[in-house]
Amino acid sequence: MYRQPREAYEARIHTTHYRLYGMMYLIPGGGTADLLNAEGKNYLPTTGVLLYEAGHQHPPDPKDLKASINFVAVQKNHIRWLVGGRPATLRTSRAMVERRRLALLYSGYFLAGDLEVPKGVRLSDFLSLAKPFQTLHSAGLYLLQPQRPVIEIEPYERFEFVTVNLAQAEGVLEAPTGAPEDTRLTLFG
Repeated sequence: MYRQPREAYEARIHTTHYRLYGMMYLIPGGGTADLLNAEGKNYLPTTGVLLYEAGHQHPPDPKDLKASINFVAVQKNHIRWLVGGRPATLRTSRAMVERRRLALLYSGYFLAGDLEVPKGVRLSDFLSLAKPFQTLHSAGLYLLQPQRPVIEIEPYERFEFVTVNLAQAEGVLEAPTGAPEDTRLTLFG
């Protein structure tokens, strides 16, 4: 049992091979990324889990259910991203950070959103020093489509925030700076 009280939240967890729908438990006032970045804890306890193969359909088709399990300890380093909980707790003054529009590339899709990074820090420096789990704000899930320019792809799903594992992304792309009102991701201008 937990030593301190926890708050229950629904979670949708995406790993390389599975989607898990269930409950996770956060420390009051803490965010999802805070829990996942906790040192010395390699697993995320989840309860009441519905297990599906990897995919994007939400809600999932009931006929695609692979298992219903009371408890699953999910290996954190296999988590690609998850929906649920709360955004990470900002540990510094808002004046010290800026939001940068990024896309995290995965096989067949990408997640695009705003990541809070320290002002004036190069993205490559931040990525090499940051904890793996970060909050991506105003995020969208985009499915890559053959013969279709990235700029024309509409989001498959939108989220207020998602918690992403930077170590599981196959690439991190910074959206080109251009007209500030154009928030669409472009790869080649």
